[in-house]
This record gives sequence, C-alpha cells and structure tokens, in this order.
Amino acid sequence: MIEISYKKILKFSPKNIYDIVADIESYSQFIPGCFSSKIISKEGSIIEAKLGVKYLIMSGEFTSRVTFDPRKLSIVSEGINGPFNSVFTKWSFDRNDNGVLVKVSINLDLSNKVFELLLKKNLEKVFSQVVVSFEERADILY
Repeated sequence: MIEISYKKILKFSPKNIYDIVADIESYSQFIPGCFSSKIISKEGSIIEAKLGVKYLIMSGEFTSRVTFDPRKLSIVSEGINGPFNSVFTKWSFDRNDNGVLVKVSINLDLSNKVFELLLKKNLEKVFSQVVVSFEERADILY
C-alpha cells in the first residue's frame, strides 16, 4: 500500500486549476505518460473515466469513478477497474495569498507488488510532474 500527500502553491485561481484537473478528456494532450483519456459515462457530478498510462516499462488502462464538487472545489477519484487492488485520490484547491494551494492525496494498492515497490520510490516525483503539467496547461489557457 502506498499513501502519499503532495502540496504545491500555484499562481492561478483555485477555479482555474480545478477546471483543468476536471478536464479529464484533455489529459492525454499534456500529461506525460498519459496516452489516452476518455469519459465513459456521466451522471450529474459523477463520471466514469478511462485513462491509458505508461510508466517506465509498464503500461495499461484503468477506469475510475470521479466525483466533482465545484462548490467545495474538490475532486475525488476511486479506481474501479485496472491493475490495482484499490486506488483512491483526493484533490482540493484552496485559495492562498499567492494563488491556489493544490493538495492531492493518494492511497494505492497495486496488484503487482514489484511494480508497487518501484512506484513507491517515485510516486511523489510522478505527482509533482503531473501538478507541473497542470500548471503549464494553466499558463497556456490563462
């Protein structure tokens, strides 16, 4: 089981960054290692999305149920199909004097324990790269 939390202050509004993270269908355009991203179904503020990702020599697709709360500016994702026993991710976007404090926490239990050990050593770096990708996307859009 991997549990990490990552925080970073970005110079944009909380709503700007929330909107970029919520735009799952665009992930394959700007997130390194994400080769496909699509919405499978949508019902109100809950969607099912499928992402194709590649990391080192491993690649595959996984499906998540994602719940959006635009009032609280939070996004919660729970893995429902893929190479894991469980995965739970929570994003929050809090106003900060310098813009937005982005907080992400992940709990991940992979089926492949060898890959889990490898990923555990690098997951914070991976998430920092993902957040930088959102920041770079915001630079382009805003």
